[in-house]
Amino acid sequence: MAKTLMLVALFCCFFSDASSEQHVVVWMKNGDRLTGAITQQDKDIVFLNLPYSGQVQLPRTQIDRIEQQKLLTAVPELTAEPHSAVVQNQPIRHYSVDLTAGKKRSSSSTDNVGFKGSFEQRDNNLRLTFDGKYDYETSSSLKKTHKYLLNPGADYFFQPQLFWRNKVDYAQDFLASDYRNIDLSSGLGYSFYDTAELRVELIALAGLKRTHFKETAGLELFLGDRQQLDFRHIQLEWDLRYLWPASRFEVFSEGSYLKPVNQPVQYIEFRQEINLSSGVHYYLTEQIRLSFSVDLDWSKIDVVLPGYQGLSADSRDLHQKLSLGARF
Repeated sequence: MAKTLMLVALFCCFFSDASSEQHVVVWMKNGDRLTGAITQQDKDIVFLNLPYSGQVQLPRTQIDRIEQQKLLTAVPELTAEPHSAVVQNQPIRHYSVDLTAGKKRSSSSTDNVGFKGSFEQRDNNLRLTFDGKYDYETSSSLKKTHKYLLNPGADYFFQPQLFWRNKVDYAQDFLASDYRNIDLSSGLGYSFYDTAELRVELIALAGLKRTHFKETAGLELFLGDRQQLDFRHIQLEWDLRYLWPASRFEVFSEGSYLKPVNQPVQYIEFRQEINLSSGVHYYLTEQIRLSFSVDLDWSKIDVVLPGYQGLSADSRDLHQKLSLGARF
């Protein structure tokens, strides 16, 4: 009888020790999500042990909610079932706004001012995003660029890391001959990491890009009586972000590579399109940041005429931008 009581006591101690470590999902106020085990906490700091980077300290002022996963034991089978206790249940949102000024390096040097804003909301399995950008450039007091871009999108998560993306890219250029571009695309994405310190996401898309041309563009030789062209395409997007440990620096890179799968015009071949923005954020405070970025917009287009080879109509713009912004 004494041996039996001793075994029961040891068994209870084993389960009480195992349950003392709380496995949780921590949702930060900036929209990031951390999954790990709480090793220690007080009224100001939560110590969270992450499987990929070890222990981190999270100020409670930056935590939105904590989902605690507890193990409930059943008697007599002694089986365990996961159970979630949600402290709060509300959508996770964050916003960012940046005002930019900089120099553009191409065939001539121009001054650039602009505005960029973004919105993201994560609610259960759905993530809604919206990006907007406005650019205005002058060269020797002459208007060089005047355009804006709007990019709404929605991601549905089948699993914590696997999602399906639907998005629209709308671009309006008040000066270019191809004054309007509308891109509808859809595809599969994978989120390798999405935490407060690190985001790594890749998305493979397919869609349709429609380009509208001005009637006075002088492209009748190539377009005939058409004023718009449709390109089917495949596309790869990426979103990378890394907050350097124990610092205020965050490096980032986001962009897309687009490859057309049809050529609707005999004399013009649209080869590829690359949009890239890479740089670094420096957080002056928890929300206010100073950013430096290098943006590349490159459309590779070849003109194919009988008796001529190597005619290029590429459009390539390289921007260096310094911006002051905020993230909430």
